Amino acid sequence: MSQHHLTADVYHAYQIVKSHGIPEKNIIVFHYDDIAHNKVNPTPGIVVNTLGGPDVYQGVPKDYTGIDVNPENFVGVLMGDKTLKENNKKVLESGPNDHVYIYFVDHGDEDVIGFPTDYLYGEELNVALKYMHQNNMFAKLVFNMETCHSGMGPSC
Repeated sequence: MSQHHLTADVYHAYQIVKSHGIPEKNIIVFHYDDIAHNKVNPTPGIVVNTLGGPDVYQGVPKDYTGIDVNPENFVGVLMGDKTLKENNKKVLESGPNDHVYIYFVDHGDEDVIGFPTDYLYGEELNVALKYMHQNNMFAKLVFNMETCHSGMGPSC
């Protein structure tokens, strides 16, 4: 699966969540943002995730883009990192009554998930998820991971 198709899936997921009334302040989006204005994109500024489908790029926030799409920031967002917040970056600020949905799509392998320029290892992700639990950052948590070796299929 191409990196561009994966990013288009993130944009589509954003559009679905937004259309179901989730406030913008409660949505944090990581995307490299290299598709819409790429010179090989036949429709500059437009991204579709299905042939002939609607533009899923329009309105997608640029919370974390380019080199900011990395494991450190992802874990920091999950743990509500104060330094990120002080630098005007969105972080998870949920509490014990909140429902948290995480949709992660990229490449992966056993015990590792991919980011554009680095990897996040299983133990590092587990530390963040345990922190979230111990600090009552959710009532319910759904983590939808779409990567190779994530249970979604035998290979990419």
